[in-house]
Amino acid sequence: MKTTGVINTAAFILVTVFSCCLSGLYAQTSQNERTVEAEPGIAETSQKTKKSKPKTSFVKTAGFYLRNGKLVFGKLVSEDKNKITVEQLDEGRIVVSTYSKREVDTRTLHIRKVPEYKYYIGLGEYFSGRTWDFKDDPDDFIQAIRCYEKAKQSVEENQTQSSEKIEQINISLEQLQADRQIWIRETTSRAELKKLEFEAEIETRFKELADKINANSRQVNKSMEQLDKIIMDMKNNHQKLEKSISEINKNISRQLGILRDRIESNRELIDYIWRWYPRPYYPYNKPENSQ
Repeated sequence: MKTTGVINTAAFILVTVFSCCLSGLYAQTSQNERTVEAEPGIAETSQKTKKSKPKTSFVKTAGFYLRNGKLVFGKLVSEDKNKITVEQLDEGRIVVSTYSKREVDTRTLHIRKVPEYKYYIGLGEYFSGRTWDFKDDPDDFIQAIRCYEKAKQSVEENQTQSSEKIEQINISLEQLQADRQIWIRETTSRAELKKLEFEAEIETRFKELADKINANSRQVNKSMEQLDKIIMDMKNNHQKLEKSISEINKNISRQLGILRDRIESNRELIDYIWRWYPRPYYPYNKPENSQ
């Protein structure tokens, strides 16, 4: 009986310990399961955090035709019912222009949103494409670099996973800077070659200039001789004219003198006849009615 009581007591103790172990194991297992259930939520939140990005900056672009057929395209600055203002390209400049809605064919007006960095990358490509024409190249290089820098700044401020885009923009900037250095070197070399070419041809140019001056001098001398001849001919003609006029005056004076003498002779003859020849008598008849 004692042995049986001892065994029953020992069994009871083992069962109690085993139950406690099972309870602890169950509690640990439940805790682990809750932890496992909680971890997917944490992981999902982490993934959402990684996937979430700051809001991308956009710019609005506007494209439309004016009623005269001119195409206008650029960055939309403002718009209301009366007018529309855009920032557009004008050769090598960026200008702000305002158009009245009466000028715009509103059926052709299209406005869309473009990521800011893409807009400035497009401007950078435009200005970099204008280089190497030796016309406003320094300004075109500066404008292109400025636009790429703005695109890079927009990417850095608005996107978290931006390393690839920034690397692409940096590559474009490096290529542009390298082209600018080559342009400076080639332009300097070109200027030096032009200077050497001018110095090599300066003697020939001076000779050509001297020949032209001599030819012009000979032409001027020839013209002066012709002018002197014309002046001399005019002087001779004037003298001849004066002589002719003087002879005509003398002839007229002589004719007037002859005419005056004839008139005087006729007057004397008439006086003589009047004095020495009797005049016929005509009787005077008095009117009958007179008293």
